[in-house]
Amino acid sequence: MYRSRGYSFDITNSTAYDQYFVPGRAIYESISRIVDQIFNEYAKRPGQSNPYFTSFCNGTTATCQGLSQWGTVTLANQGKTPLQILRSYYPKDLEITETNIITGSLSSYPGTPLKPGSRGLNVQTIQTYLNRIRRNYPAIPAITDETGNFGKSTEAAVKKFQSVFNLASDGIVGKSSWYKISSLYTAVTRLSELNGEGTSLGIGTIPPDSILRQGSKGQDVITLQYLLNVISEYYSGVPAPAQDGVFGSETAQAVMAFQKAMRLSADGIVGPMTWNALYETYQGIHQNIPSPKPDEDTITYIVQPGDTLWAISRRYGTTVDAIKQLNGLKSDVIQVGQTLRIPTSQTTPYLEYTVRAGDTLWAISRKYNTTVDAIKQLNGLTNDTLNIGQILRIPKA
Repeated sequence: MYRSRGYSFDITNSTAYDQYFVPGRAIYESISRIVDQIFNEYAKRPGQSNPYFTSFCNGTTATCQGLSQWGTVTLANQGKTPLQILRSYYPKDLEITETNIITGSLSSYPGTPLKPGSRGLNVQTIQTYLNRIRRNYPAIPAITDETGNFGKSTEAAVKKFQSVFNLASDGIVGKSSWYKISSLYTAVTRLSELNGEGTSLGIGTIPPDSILRQGSKGQDVITLQYLLNVISEYYSGVPAPAQDGVFGSETAQAVMAFQKAMRLSADGIVGPMTWNALYETYQGIHQNIPSPKPDEDTITYIVQPGDTLWAISRRYGTTVDAIKQLNGLKSDVIQVGQTLRIPTSQTTPYLEYTVRAGDTLWAISRKYNTTVDAIKQLNGLTNDTLNIGQILRIPKA
């Protein structure tokens, strides 16, 4: 919160590691053990990358829209699972996902100002934020530049934003402009509220423009480590480094192994050529994983980044429990590259699909070998507008 206001610091208990700890204070061993098991799991909505804002109150002296301390035991005694209990207080499509990125608080500011001529993921982020802010502040002009390219329309949008919010109108996104844009984006999308829109930008489609080497730290290093982890699932010679935001010897070895596999100079330095190769390889993996046919009794499915059991069950018209039972799973946690058997024999003539960011009726119809008109008719739609999180019935081919 403090960085989003332009300050150079955060006040936090570093919950990326644990809740606030007081030396000498008694703790419950059972609670400590559970926390160690689930501390890197978090709740989110389908198609979104950010954690869902799960408000909590005790239900007596304070009340809120979210989970209440009183009532959860009753639900547990009814045999409900933790996820079912959460869905009793929050949206029914809430899902639990896991991250291996365990780190302290990182500054979102890229470290250098963005200006005309800048390129990369940070530019794409600002373009995404400004285009969304524009819906609430229409005086800000639309950005028509190529994604990730800081051109004239991006500069014009930045200048107008700076003018509206009393910043120096120089068209350069420095620290103060970056955090003001981020703060407004959080406000208009209500990311800190129970009914927030969420965001699905993730790592984007444009590589960062930073040069990384051993000793580098920060968000771009986490992006690098995430890409290497995914790629390692499909390239046996590339090891998976820890996702800690620190470019150490382990990450350097993974980078050099990847560079060798791509026939690049294996110097362990991540510059433009290595960034482009990483993104092209990652996107190639995502695009070339075969789409399973949803009309077979049982199909084999390879878990992709962002997948959850709930989303997969909706995609193929089955249930989370059916998938877990068929695969002998004890929890809802799944890993990228994991192979699952999906039961798809159903009596209903349709599948259920949850709309994600970027989806269109045309794209969904092509994916499931049907037509836009058939989807609209089955769902009673009068136009082509879709909302993230919306559940559609998709006619089986």
